[in-house]
Amino acid sequence: MSTYTDVTKGGGQSRRSDAAEARIALAKRFAGCMFLAFVLALMIGTQEGTQDDFGYAFRKSVFAPRIGIFALIGVAVFLAVTFWPRIVPYLSRAGVRPLAAGALTVVVSFTLLNWTDSTDLNNGKFGGLRPAAAQTGGIDPVARLFFGSAFSLTPWLLLLIVVALVAAAIRFEDSSTLGYVGGGLAIVFGIWAQYAQSAVRSFLDYPDHSTGAGVALLGFVTIGVSGIVVARSHGKADSGGFFQRVYDWRPGMPLVALGAVVGLVGLFSAAWFSPTDRNAGIGLTSTMFHGTGLSGFSAAYLAWLAYVLFFATLILAGAASYLRHHLLGWVAAGLGVVSLLVTLYVMHDFSGLAAQSKFDGATGAWDNLGTGGWMLCGALTVLAGAGYLVARHEQVEVPDAAPGVSSDAALAAGSKLGPALLVVIIASALFFPPTATQFWQTVLVTEIGIYVLLAIGLNVVVGWAGLLDLGFIAFYAIGSYTTAYLTGRLPVKPPSFLELTPLAAIPFAIVICLVAGVLLGAPTLRLRGDYLAIVTLGFGEIIRVVANNSTPVTNGSRGAFNIPPPEIHIGPLDIKWGDNVLGYWYLLLVFVVIVVLLFNRLEHSRLGRAWAAIREDEVAAQATGINTVRVKLLAFAIGASTSGVAGVYFASQIGSFTPENFILNNSILVVAYVVFGGMGSLPGAMAGAAVLTWLPEFLRDQVPAEDRQMWIGAVILLMMIFRPAGLIPARRRRAELGGLDKKDSSETTAVPAGEGM
Repeated sequence: MSTYTDVTKGGGQSRRSDAAEARIALAKRFAGCMFLAFVLALMIGTQEGTQDDFGYAFRKSVFAPRIGIFALIGVAVFLAVTFWPRIVPYLSRAGVRPLAAGALTVVVSFTLLNWTDSTDLNNGKFGGLRPAAAQTGGIDPVARLFFGSAFSLTPWLLLLIVVALVAAAIRFEDSSTLGYVGGGLAIVFGIWAQYAQSAVRSFLDYPDHSTGAGVALLGFVTIGVSGIVVARSHGKADSGGFFQRVYDWRPGMPLVALGAVVGLVGLFSAAWFSPTDRNAGIGLTSTMFHGTGLSGFSAAYLAWLAYVLFFATLILAGAASYLRHHLLGWVAAGLGVVSLLVTLYVMHDFSGLAAQSKFDGATGAWDNLGTGGWMLCGALTVLAGAGYLVARHEQVEVPDAAPGVSSDAALAAGSKLGPALLVVIIASALFFPPTATQFWQTVLVTEIGIYVLLAIGLNVVVGWAGLLDLGFIAFYAIGSYTTAYLTGRLPVKPPSFLELTPLAAIPFAIVICLVAGVLLGAPTLRLRGDYLAIVTLGFGEIIRVVANNSTPVTNGSRGAFNIPPPEIHIGPLDIKWGDNVLGYWYLLLVFVVIVVLLFNRLEHSRLGRAWAAIREDEVAAQATGINTVRVKLLAFAIGASTSGVAGVYFASQIGSFTPENFILNNSILVVAYVVFGGMGSLPGAMAGAAVLTWLPEFLRDQVPAEDRQMWIGAVILLMMIFRPAGLIPARRRRAELGGLDKKDSSETTAVPAGEGM
């Protein structure tokens, strides 16, 4: 029986059936999805208007066959939204997440990454290489077949085949054959992609460090793993439980596997020296330096000792992990650290020797190194970390669970994944930057690193204390000008006894920014929300305007210049930072680690809990005895001090600055980074700053410059819709948005020994 809904129209009422309402809702949804397709067609592509024809880009975007592809995307979105309740049960099945991740990885490889570094091609991406490779007779026929010599869309067809097979295996749970076939084909296709790129590299005979084929291999292997998981598993996916079970099966074994892969690639595939000219692996490097005056120890290392140290560390770490042997774990950790130090010494030795003869224009040690040595260093660090985790692991006895009882209870008493993840982060932070190009090293040092430090400081004010500060960049300016003054680079000179190096200026910058934070916080104690934001915004603009107009003191709009780089002279220790940006990265890493350790302790202290109470309800916090005046002033002061450290680093690294480096837009960006990453979360603030400062630089070669901000805005919009708590939300924030209740489960929770009746 139909039901009806009263609809007001023209002063009267008409009756519309629920079926009609449903059809209208579907029509609106379809129109919205088609509008989304239209917007995507305008956003994606390099088409732009001209001064003579502003509609050129519109016509190229819409009135062309390509609009059909975007229309299909709109239809797919419409179907997904409409039938979402029926799709959701399949999304929770085993294998879905790795299938989606693998497919996305392959798509990224085919669309965004370079497959060759050769200058013979204008475009080294897959789309530019594919037709040229398919039509070149000198390339192996098997490789040409992958690039589409028989059918131009062969690579995409291969991806579609394996995704369809694995998806069918997920749909029909009792069809394990499809999972095995799809998984096996995916691995074969991944190897085929790697082989095809190797054939092209051999044909071009040009030093190549592109990552497209390797990423495609990783994506296809991930799809292959998903197919095998689907074939061997039934029911819902439990990714967190799976990783925890793998780790608890043999503590440290995932790190051993990771270290083995990275180390083998570093030893047998990657370049160790002269990556842009000789592209020499470790064997060729040994040959090149034979008889050149290289020390006997370093020559032996390049010839055979590197292999011995790596495989010995790998075997010891693997044995310690498998046997859960604490003593072997300590031995593996010690050998890993010793091998790491030896590797760094040898790299410094032969690169310094090459720099003496200005080989490839090298000016000092650590120049002209390839990725191989750094990859081996990272692998040894990971293996040493695996040994340490095994040595420190304490086995917890948990009673056997009854039939039907979740194994998660046993895992709850066991080890956690956090320490293993921390080892990977440490290895990446230490040894990934040297493998990046000069451009990305500069971005990492001058943009990502500085904004990460600023986001950590602002997280105290915005995330922990809940005080919206739009003038935070002012403290950054104060730290920079303090450095310029104490190094004697402003019209007003300091007394001779007070003229310092940039690193020695850090305590003064911290104290001055602390005072400035208190001066800002004191008049604003009674303000909240928008009013506080307006006042802090005004404070930031006042600092910039004063700096711009106080020419006798600040040098006005010309700013400060010729600021000396940091240096350390303590006894035999003599370090001076110069043109090598990597040195500044490690200096910044020290700053970030110190600040994070201090702030992590601060978050869980009495003061940190007081900030949380004020953020939730200031009146209630005051009623419980919290001195809200003192606590809010401390939030402003401590957050400002971190910005002062960032200012010292910025001034000494870049060497010159003007008041225009401290505009309001930068303050707003830092707030956006904190919100995007997760307010109140230290890892979230750092991740948000890193992602949103990396994204514009990544898009530099992907979209027209005028479109970059549009794409960044789209990413932020999607994040706020689908993950409002941020990339890595704080536990409290996640509870506020998602509640404290766990999802209903039909499984019984096991009770650890010693608890209960």
